Amino acid sequence: MKRNRIVFRQARPEDMAGCVRVFLRSAADLSRRQGTAPPTLRVRDMVPALSHLQRTDPRGFHVAVRRGTVIAFASTILRGKTHFLSMLWTLPSLQSKGVGRKLLTRAFNGPRPPQSAVRCVYASLDPRAQALYLKFGMRPRGMFYLLKGPPRRSPRPKRAVTLVPVGGVGKASRQMLTIAARFDRAFRAARRDADIRFVMSLPGAHFFQVRVGRSTKGYAVITETGRVGPACVTDARYSAGLAWAIKEKAREMGAEGMVVIVPGVNAGALEVFFGAALKTEFFGAWMSAKPIGSFESYLLASGMLL
Repeated sequence: MKRNRIVFRQARPEDMAGCVRVFLRSAADLSRRQGTAPPTLRVRDMVPALSHLQRTDPRGFHVAVRRGTVIAFASTILRGKTHFLSMLWTLPSLQSKGVGRKLLTRAFNGPRPPQSAVRCVYASLDPRAQALYLKFGMRPRGMFYLLKGPPRRSPRPKRAVTLVPVGGVGKASRQMLTIAARFDRAFRAARRDADIRFVMSLPGAHFFQVRVGRSTKGYAVITETGRVGPACVTDARYSAGLAWAIKEKAREMGAEGMVVIVPGVNAGALEVFFGAALKTEFFGAWMSAKPIGSFESYLLASGMLL
C-alpha cells in the first residue's frame, strides 16, 4: 500500500517536465470527451512557461506524486490582489477522487495571500472542474476565446491606432516595464514585471506602445511567430483598431499564423479576428470570487498568465 501512497508537496524545478506530461495526457482526454482537437505541444515547448510559474510563485505550485512520478499538479500566481489559478491538471484515472481538491487548497493557501486577494481562473467547461471552482468561491463572469489562424488581410476599422516599437527584440527594458505597469494596474489590478520579462524573453518578442494620435493609450507584445499578448488600449472604442493593427504587424513580421486569447466582452477584437478568418481553438469560462480586472479592450498574456 505504501508504494501506491500519494504524496502532496511543493513543486521543484525538476518536476516541470512531469507536470507537462500530466497536462498533455489530461488535455487529450478532455479534448476527446468534448470532441475537439487535442493539443499538439511537445514537452519542451511548455517547460519554460511552467518553470516561470514555479520560479516566481513557488509556494503556489504543488504536485501530487506517486512512486516518484507526478500524477497531478496545481499552480497559482499572486499579482497584487489578483490570485490566478494558472493550471490544475490530474491524470484521467485519478479525477473525481479528491486529488484536485487537495492540490487546489494547497496552491491557494500556500502563498498566504492577503485577505483582499481575489481568486480567479480561466477554466475549461468540464463539469467536474466547474463544480470544484464553484466550491472554492469562484463564479462565472464571462468567456475567453483562444483563436488561431493566418493573419489575413481585412478592412481597417474606422478608429485606428498606431503601434510604435519600444526597445530591442527578445528582452524587457525598464521603459517597457514602466509602460506595462501603467496599464496593467487598470486592466489586471496589478503590476507584473516578472511576467512581462517572461513574455519578452520569448523568441522574436517585440514590445509596442499603442498610440492614438500623440497619446499613448496602451501596449502590445507580439512575437515573430504570431503569438499575441498581453495587449490593451484604454478606450474600448479602439479595441477593433488595436486588434487590426496587431494582425497587420504580425503579417509584416512574416508570421504564418496567430495565436491570441480574447475575452468575450472584447467585441471589437472578436469582430476583427473573426473577420480575418481566425478560428476558435478553445473557449473557457472566466471565473472569479469577485469582479476584478477590465477586459473590454484587453488581450490575455496567455492562458497561464492572464
